[in-house]
Amino acid sequence: MKLIRKKSLIKTKKTALKPKKQFDLQEFRRSFESLDSENYGSWPLPVKVTVIGLIITFIAALAWALPISSKIDEIKAAESQQTTLLDSYREKESRARHLTAYQEQVVQMETEFNTLLDQLPKDTRVSELVEGINMTGVGSNIRFQDISVEPEIENEFFIEQPIRIAALGEYHQFGSFISGLAALPRIITMHDFEVSNPQPTLDVLPELNLVLQTKTYRSKEATPEGEEATPTDGAAATTAATTDTAGAN
Repeated sequence: MKLIRKKSLIKTKKTALKPKKQFDLQEFRRSFESLDSENYGSWPLPVKVTVIGLIITFIAALAWALPISSKIDEIKAAESQQTTLLDSYREKESRARHLTAYQEQVVQMETEFNTLLDQLPKDTRVSELVEGINMTGVGSNIRFQDISVEPEIENEFFIEQPIRIAALGEYHQFGSFISGLAALPRIITMHDFEVSNPQPTLDVLPELNLVLQTKTYRSKEATPEGEEATPTDGAAATTAATTDTAGAN
C-alpha cells in the first residue's frame, strides 16, 4: 500500500510539473482550414467556441438593430414628452395655486383702467387744445411753422387724435415748450420728434427746427368735434391760432 501511494504521489508531481500548452495562432488558423462541413462534431473545441461566439454576437447585433434601437427612440421621445408635461404641470399648478391673487389683480387692473378711461374727455375740442399749444409756444418764445391736426385713430377703448407740430427756436426754448405741454390739463403724449439745424454756424446761437408728433385722447363714447362744428371751422381755428402766434412772435 505504501508503494502504491508513493507511485501515485510521484505521478501527481510529474503531472503538476508539466508546463501548460500555450496558444498557437498558426495552429488555430490551420484548424479552420481542415474543417469538415458535414461533420460539425469533429471540429476542434476552439473552433466550436469561436463559431458559437460569432453566432451569439450576430444575434445580439440583430436584436439591437431591429427592435431594441426603435424602442430606445420611443423611450427618448417619451422622456422628452414627460419633461414637457412636467413643465406644463408645474406652470398650471403655480397658476392654480395663485388663482385667487391673479383674480384680485385682474379686478384691480380693470378698476384702474376704467378710472383712467373715465378721466378722458368726452369730446375732442381740438380748437381749444390747439389754442393751448399756441399759448404754450408763445410763453416759450418759439415760432410755429405748422400745427397739423391729423385724422383720428380708433382703438379698442379710446380714440387717438394725432397732432403734428413744426416750430423754430433754441434748445432751451424747446425744453420749456415741452414742459408746458406736459402741464396742460388735457392728456398729451409726445412721440416721434426731430431736431435739426438748417444753417450750422459758430458765430451765433443757431435757430433749430423742431418736428414733434403728439397725441391726445378722448373716450370712444364721445361725439367727435366735427359733428358739433364743421371741419372748415376747426381748420380755420387752427390756421388763425398759428397766425396769431406767428404775429405775436
